[in-house]
Amino acid sequence: MNAAALRVLIIGALTGKTDAAGRVYSPRDWPTSEDMYPAILVQTPFDLKNSLGRNVPQFTTVTTVRITGRLQELDEVDQDNGAEKAEVALENLREQIERAVINSYELTRQTQQFLQVRSTIDVNAGGEGHTAQLLMELDIEYYQGPEDFYPIDTTPLEGIDVTIKQSDGTPEVYATFDLPQ
Repeated sequence: MNAAALRVLIIGALTGKTDAAGRVYSPRDWPTSEDMYPAILVQTPFDLKNSLGRNVPQFTTVTTVRITGRLQELDEVDQDNGAEKAEVALENLREQIERAVINSYELTRQTQQFLQVRSTIDVNAGGEGHTAQLLMELDIEYYQGPEDFYPIDTTPLEGIDVTIKQSDGTPEVYATFDLPQ
């Protein structure tokens, strides 16, 4: 397991399980347009490894997965309710994302815990409609061991020569063990 594999698991958990349907992107350029909404963007910007001891590559790793949800709502005729609709839609999207990720069997099977979940909502009326953005960060903890890193370069063992020390006057005995490759 590593940050890239975790990102792929998150994308799999989200695709088709939120209002964004299949519009779950990673990696992609972050600018989005209204014809893509609602959309979810996934990235893994932070990775923290805490060693479990000396001389062996074993870590408790915490990767921060950043999930950005974007959508747009327009005011209805004779009503100034676009901001309210955007906020409600974003709250629903947040709930859908949390459920999809936390209930993902593959994700919970391969990780230790969801250490922390943080989210913020922002609604902006600077465009034609009310653009809303959810920023959610999940700190996910998992184990990384020697199998997750490249093997250590060693010199292959080709054979062993053994000499047995005998007492004085006894002939020396030699043994040679050739190891198949």
